[in-house]
Parts: sequence; structure tokens; C-alpha cells
Amino acid sequence: MRLKHRIKLGFLAFTLGCTTIGVSFVPPTASAASVPASKAVYSKFQIYWKNAKNSSSSLIQARKYLTNHIKEVSPWQATLMTLQLENVQKIKLAEMDETIYSNPVQSALFDAHSKMGYEQKLTYSSLLKEIKDPSIRSLLQEASDLGFKLETSEGIYYPIINYGMYKKFQPYVKPDIAAYINIMADESNQATISDAAISVTWDELIRRTLEKEAFLRNFPNSNRTSAIQNSLIVHYIFYGSDNSPAYDWYTDEEVRTLDPEVKNAYEKVIKNRDANTQSVLLDTIEQIVELLNQNHDELTPQIQKMIESVEDQFVNS
Repeated sequence: MRLKHRIKLGFLAFTLGCTTIGVSFVPPTASAASVPASKAVYSKFQIYWKNAKNSSSSLIQARKYLTNHIKEVSPWQATLMTLQLENVQKIKLAEMDETIYSNPVQSALFDAHSKMGYEQKLTYSSLLKEIKDPSIRSLLQEASDLGFKLETSEGIYYPIINYGMYKKFQPYVKPDIAAYINIMADESNQATISDAAISVTWDELIRRTLEKEAFLRNFPNSNRTSAIQNSLIVHYIFYGSDNSPAYDWYTDEEVRTLDPEVKNAYEKVIKNRDANTQSVLLDTIEQIVELLNQNHDELTPQIQKMIESVEDQFVNS
């Protein structure tokens, strides 16, 4: 099980990779929003947040308090509070992950999921209908209250942050964090990769990748730039994944041909491209499609060299 456990660490590593307890911002000049009432809300949240590092109940209070009062503070305060909440959720996520990974919990989740039917969506309510052990029921309720979802990959069950709840904060935070929430919510709602296979459509895969590229271009100095940079794997849109390859396997002639579905997704995104859109990835897709059209959709050394160049560019940026 330990070997399989490594497979599900991608999203967990992504969410933990940018954890910082202190989030530094330079406050803007006082505005109409910076009134005693907003300062009081901000100060009270700080108490919950600081206690949340060592207390699940305080984290639950912090989540509820921010949800109910975020509209009462300035955009700067709202942004800082949102990132502070995420940071402490990441710490609790690591702790919850270890607890859920224990054999008794994994066995209970596996049995419950099999009774539900694997085609059913994994929800706390559906699991609690099948699980009778009070300690595991209590654990699942705590995970839900802390703002985590349960996911599964290759027979392993693990928690992730439910970024869908952060959507409530978007109208009140700075534009970069609103964009960051969109990216993270998409991933927590439906993982891009699961069991080494692409679990979204090729159109969606390309859209998500371009959205991350746009974030890096528009917000190079965001507090979450490094997190998005680390999650941007351009390899997927050009080669696919182990269980969802973009090109078929080598034939006797050692030729690999692009999957027609991928070619269609490439052509669609090129057709719908806005003339003013700046994108290295879109430029590369257009160039690759031109070469594919000239070579019967075959993966040529020229295309491989082009892909390698753009991958290096994003890894080293």
C-alpha cells in the first residue's frame, strides 16, 4: 500500500508546497473600507487563525467567521485572511492525511465505497450511511468541518482541500487570488490526473493549462505564483499521461501518430484564440499543428525538439 500511497501525493504536494504561516503584504493607503469595524473583524479572525494551528475547533471557527464576515473588511484584509486560512488548512491537511491513511480507516472507506458502488460520487453523507464505527464517523465529520473533501486513487483514500468553498471569497479578494481560487477549485472539483490517466477532456486539460500560463503572465509577483508555477505541467498537453497518451505507441515502422481527439482539441483552441492573446503555449500548439499537417499527424524529431524547448522554458521560468 505504501507504493500506491505515493501516487496520490501530487495534489497534496501541490497544496503543501507553498505553505507559509506568515503572509507578507504591504498595506495600501487607508481607504473607506479601513474603518474600526473592519479592523475589529480582522483582529478577531487573527485570534481564530493563530489558535487554529493547534486546534481543529479553532480552524472550524475561523472558516465560519471568515465566510460570514469577509464582506466587512477591505480587499487587502480579505486577501490576507483568505491566504492565512488556506495556509492553516494545509497544515491540518497533512495531519488528516496521515490519520486517514491508517489501515483501519482505509479498510472502512474501501468497504463503504464498495457497498455504495464505485460509480457513485464519494461524499461524506454516502459514506456515513455505510460506516458504523463511531471513531471513523467522528473522523469523517471532522474532515468535513475542516473543509476537506475525500478523493481516491488506485485504492487509496485521501483528503484534499475543498477549494469550492473559497468561491465565496472571490468578490472580496484581490484579482490574483480570485484567479488562483478558480484554478484550485477546478482541480479540487475534478482532478486533472487520476490513476495516471487524464480524467478531464482534452479541451479542459488545455484550458486549465492555458489558465495557469495566463496567471503567471498576469500576476508574476502574486503570493501564489510559485504554487501555480509548480503545478503547471505542460508535458500533459503535448504528450498526455502514461495511461492517456497523446500519441499511439510505436508501430513496427517506429511511427507514432497523434490521437484524432487531441488533434481536434488543438484545432479548436487555435480557432477560438483571440487575436490579442499572448501565449507561448498557444503559439507552440499552432506550430505543432502545422508540422502535423505536413507529416500525416506523426510525431517527428522536430516536434519533439519544439516540445522539449517549451517545457524547459516553463521549468526554468
